[in-house]
Amino acid sequence: MLSLHTPSRILINFRLAMLASLLILLCLAPALFIVAAQDKEKKKPDQSSTTPKDPGKVPDEKELAKTKQNTTEAKLSPAESIVEIAIIAYGTRKQLDTARAAIHEEGTIRLATDQGDLTGNYSLRAMRRDKTWQDLLRVDLELAPADADRSQRTTPIKYVIGFNGASVWSAQNNQYVTPRPDAEIAFRAQLTHEYMALLRYKEDGSKLELVGPEKVVGVDTNAIDMTNPNGEKTRFWVSTKTYRVLHAEYLLKMREDQPPVKYHISYAYTPFRVVQNTLVPSRRTMTQDGKFVQEITLNNILYSAKLDPEIFQHLQEQ
Repeated sequence: MLSLHTPSRILINFRLAMLASLLILLCLAPALFIVAAQDKEKKKPDQSSTTPKDPGKVPDEKELAKTKQNTTEAKLSPAESIVEIAIIAYGTRKQLDTARAAIHEEGTIRLATDQGDLTGNYSLRAMRRDKTWQDLLRVDLELAPADADRSQRTTPIKYVIGFNGASVWSAQNNQYVTPRPDAEIAFRAQLTHEYMALLRYKEDGSKLELVGPEKVVGVDTNAIDMTNPNGEKTRFWVSTKTYRVLHAEYLLKMREDQPPVKYHISYAYTPFRVVQNTLVPSRRTMTQDGKFVQEITLNNILYSAKLDPEIFQHLQEQ
């Protein structure tokens, strides 16, 4: 809860009317579901905030080249062949299914708003279901103005937004608030437009189309369009060398009386980690119609996490 002595300027910046626009930015956290594993027996309550180095491995470029030869013998379309190699590059379908059944990632987030940048702590928890758009999802944030007067003590603003498998709910400072329709659209988008949705194309029944080779900032890529059964489309750029997904782009229609908004996610300008034998981008940036809106940096990442399904149903800490 905000203190009664919180400066009015801060209250104005974070009034409920501001919540909806912030949710539109925060909920598009790519999140898409990037997590890392820690050995349960080695994890202690007072462990460091930095994820220990994982000894796992993923296929190198030579191994991927051999995989490419094998895919040419299968009856796959050009786009499917590329994505199947990408799935192997990220750790194989079986390993991804197992490791990312339940995930918990923590880090920092920076959001751009009309009142200035907001920075704070970021936490995402998710549980996998049969289809990407059915996955349970919850994002918790603690935010403060980046330009806040350090001489003043301000209470962090807590935001929570979750998807329980049927509907989106949200809370501000431990009190429920009704998310606006555009905020719900934005939050759900990360389930179906993130790079993990591409790697789950077969399970979802999505269709792939190879647009063609394209050089992006000096990197050779293959542009691939994915259309899921719900009609949602996303374009992905996959490196021709490493088969990593470098960028994702899609349009969201927030309101009928306004043109769609173009969102672009970049995984290219970030270090990748190998965790539980899967490949994980540790930093992701997003633009909205060409303007920066958010950056997420992961610090603590946990695969095969023990999560209580109740945390996706209503507001609670654990």
